[in-house]
Amino acid sequence: MTARVPHRVLIAALGGEGGGVLTDWITRAAVIAGHWATRTSIPGVAQRTGATTYYVEILPREPGDPEPVLGLNAAPGRVDVLVSTELLEAARRAEAGFVTRERTLAIIAHRRAYTLAEKVAAGDGRLPEEALAEAVRAAAREARIADYEALARRAGASLNAVLLGALAASRALPIPEEAFREAIRAGKAAESNLRGFEAGLTGEAPAPRAERPEAPAAKDDLSWLPEAARPLAAAGIARLTDYQGPALAERYLALLREFAGVSEALAVSMARHLALRMSSEDVIRVAQLKLAAARAPRLVQEARARPGDIVHVVEFMKPGPAEILSLLPPFLARPLLRLVERRGWQHAAVALNVSPTRPFGFLRLRLLAGLRWWRPYTLKHAEEEAWLARWLDLVRRTAATDPAAAVEVAETARLVKGYAATDQRGRANWARIAAEVIEPALAGDPPPGGLADALVQCRIAAQKNPEGGALEAVLSALAARRTGRAAA
Repeated sequence: MTARVPHRVLIAALGGEGGGVLTDWITRAAVIAGHWATRTSIPGVAQRTGATTYYVEILPREPGDPEPVLGLNAAPGRVDVLVSTELLEAARRAEAGFVTRERTLAIIAHRRAYTLAEKVAAGDGRLPEEALAEAVRAAAREARIADYEALARRAGASLNAVLLGALAASRALPIPEEAFREAIRAGKAAESNLRGFEAGLTGEAPAPRAERPEAPAAKDDLSWLPEAARPLAAAGIARLTDYQGPALAERYLALLREFAGVSEALAVSMARHLALRMSSEDVIRVAQLKLAAARAPRLVQEARARPGDIVHVVEFMKPGPAEILSLLPPFLARPLLRLVERRGWQHAAVALNVSPTRPFGFLRLRLLAGLRWWRPYTLKHAEEEAWLARWLDLVRRTAATDPAAAVEVAETARLVKGYAATDQRGRANWARIAAEVIEPALAGDPPPGGLADALVQCRIAAQKNPEGGALEAVLSALAARRTGRAAA
C-alpha cells in the first residue's frame, strides 16, 4: 500500500500581522471539509516584531483510515504552498530551500516591512523589491505576487482574509470555498473578513506598487527633463510645496534645469537628492508629518480598529539641545550651542509625550508646524543652505569635465540624512570625502582608478559603517595609492 502524502502549507508573516488567524482559518476549513489537519507555529522575537512562521499539514480522510501522525515542522523541499504577507520573508524562505521548482506554489503580498538594517543605513538601505520578488519566482513552481494589501484596503478587510481568498482561488488544497467561508464565520469580524475573502477569491489584485510616483499633472510641464527623471521631479515638487510652499518648488525646478541636459543619469540623481536636501528634517517638519492627513487612516489600520473604535495616539519625542536650538537664528543659536558643549549637555534630551488625538496635544503640534514661515530664519536652514551650495558647486564643477563622475558626486548626498547624531555623522563623512577625494580630483589630482570609482568605494564604506572606520580604511588606501603613484 502506497503511503499518502499530506498537503503542506508554510505561512511566513511578522508578529502582530494576524498570521495565526490565517493559520486557524486554514486548519478549521480543512476540518470542516472532513480532513485530518495539524498546525504549529514558531513565534518571532526579533526586529519588526519578529519573523513568525506557521505550518499546516492536511491529509484527506478516507473511510477506515486510522488517525495519522502528521508533521510539526516544515522541511526544505517539501512545502506545497508558501503564503507570505511580506516580500523579504518570502525570499528568506526561498533562500532556505522551502520553495522549490518541483512543487511549491507561492502566494505573496507585494509589500515590505523594512528591517532595522535597512532603516539605519546611511543612505537608501532598502533592498530592491523586484529583486526579492524575482528570487521567489526563480525558486517556485508558480509565484502569484500581487498587491493584495491594496485589494484589502479597497474591500475594507484584513490582508490575511484576502490571502485566504487567493489560496482558495488557487485550488492548491482539497478544501471547497464554502468550508473557508464557514471557518471565517466562526471567528471575529466575520463580515469584513468575508469581504476580503471574496476579493481575494474573485478579484484580480492590482499590479505591484510602482517605486516611483505617477507622471505629474499637465500643469507641471516637465518635458524638458529626461523621461526617467520626470516622476521623481513631480514627487519633488509635491514634497517641497508641502514642506515650505510653491516658491521652494520653483527654486527646485530652476536648480534642476542646470543638470537636465548633462545626462539622464545625472538628471535622475539630482531630481531625487535635490528635493530631499531642500526639505531636510527639522523639528517643524516632524510636527508637520505627525499631523499629515494621510497618517491618521494608516494608524487606524495598523491598530486594526473596527468602525466606531476610538484610537488614541501618543507621540514619544526626545529632541536634544541641537534640535531645539536649531530653531533660533544663527547669531543666537551658535553661542548657545557652544555653551551647551562646554557644559557637556549636548547629549541631554527633553522627553515629550504628545497626543495629537487630544486637544492640547494637537494644539502643541499645530503651533509647531505653523512655524513653517520662520524656517528660513533658523540656524538649521542656514546650515542646510551652506551645505547645499557646496554640494551643488562640486556637482557643477565635476559635470563640466566628467559627467559620469558627476553622478557619483551627486550620489554622495545619500550620506547626509536624518537629524541629531545621525545627521552629524553623515555630514562628517561627507566632508571628508569632499575634502580628500573630490576637491583634489577637481584640482588635477584624481584618485587611482578614477574619481567615479573612488566615490563609489567611499560611499559604500560610509553607508556600511557610518561611524567612520570603513571609510577611514578606504581613504587611507586611496591616499597610499596616490602617494605611491606620485613617487613612481
